[in-house]
Amino acid sequence: MKKIMIFFVPSSCQDAQEELQEFQEGSRELEAELEAQLTQAEHRLRDLQTENERLKNEVSNLKEKLEHQYTQSYKQISVLEDDLGQTRSIKEQLHKYVRELEQANDDLERAKRATIVSLDDFEGRLNQAIERNAFLESEMN
Repeated sequence: MKKIMIFFVPSSCQDAQEELQEFQEGSRELEAELEAQLTQAEHRLRDLQTENERLKNEVSNLKEKLEHQYTQSYKQISVLEDDLGQTRSIKEQLHKYVRELEQANDDLERAKRATIVSLDDFEGRLNQAIERNAFLESEMN
């Protein structure tokens, strides 16, 4: 706000009246300018307050979305951790089952080899018995 100060003494009443009119006119112009600035400032303040409310609402909405997303992510991670635990358990059970099958297979292979050896031995004795029987039959005739 500009202040106009007059430090000289007018020479006549006419000069004083002219100075008063000039001062009043300057004051009116200054008042009009200040009123315009005030109106602009009030308008700008309303715009900023509106924008502030909009941004507050946006922040609130984003916070809600973030909390919802965090909750969903936490639930999904919990489900995935449970699934991982179950998968690891199943994997361990399958490894154990494979080891048991390999052991059973080894046992069956050993039994097969023993059976083959036993059959070979039995076949050898059977052939000897057949030869002896054939020899004995040939001697009886």
